[in-house]
Amino acid sequence: MGYRFDWNPIWHHRDQVLSGLAITIALSIVGLLGALAIGMAVGTAGAARARPLRVFAVLYVEGVRNVPLLLHIYLWFLGFSAIQLPAFLCAALGLSIYSGAYAAELFRTGLTGVPAQQSEAAAALGLRRWTILRKVIYPQAFRAIAPSLASLSSQLVKDSSLASVVAVGELAYEAGAIDADTFRTFEVYATITVLYLLLVTISSHLILRLVPTVGERSHG
Repeated sequence: MGYRFDWNPIWHHRDQVLSGLAITIALSIVGLLGALAIGMAVGTAGAARARPLRVFAVLYVEGVRNVPLLLHIYLWFLGFSAIQLPAFLCAALGLSIYSGAYAAELFRTGLTGVPAQQSEAAAALGLRRWTILRKVIYPQAFRAIAPSLASLSSQLVKDSSLASVVAVGELAYEAGAIDADTFRTFEVYATITVLYLLLVTISSHLILRLVPTVGERSHG
């Protein structure tokens, strides 16, 4: 009951906080871009007519998302220690591959949700398969799955905190270091919580704005 709040240690360690914030943002962006690239490729395979492609997509999605993200990160950091990848890259690969499995299902759902008649009509006009995908199918799929992608990006920002287990100096890692140095546990983690809330909120709004725009550009 006699606890006295002291926020001065947070200010004194502001460089560490800002460094952790910058690394969290960078890790989230790299992880999200990787997840979108993987998700788009695997999701397209999952929506393809060719059975081998659909089987590959199912195996990837089920094989990846049923393994904890922490193990994905450890796999690259410890399992492939012989190639000595930087810790940041290991975490980014783990996030990309793991989140890519969820993104693949979103893309597959979005692609299969576009009426088949539109593809048939575009083919009747003489458009090639890739042009139909880029001009007709993808724009509509992007707009349909934008809210789900926003949710995925939010989850990825939060999942980036697991990078602390391989000593990537993101927010969670720096919070632990500052707490060990100052013993102001509440103040430290309250500050980090607010920063995560801001990052998640901003990332969600950006995805909701950018994803439909990307679809419109593809359509143009």
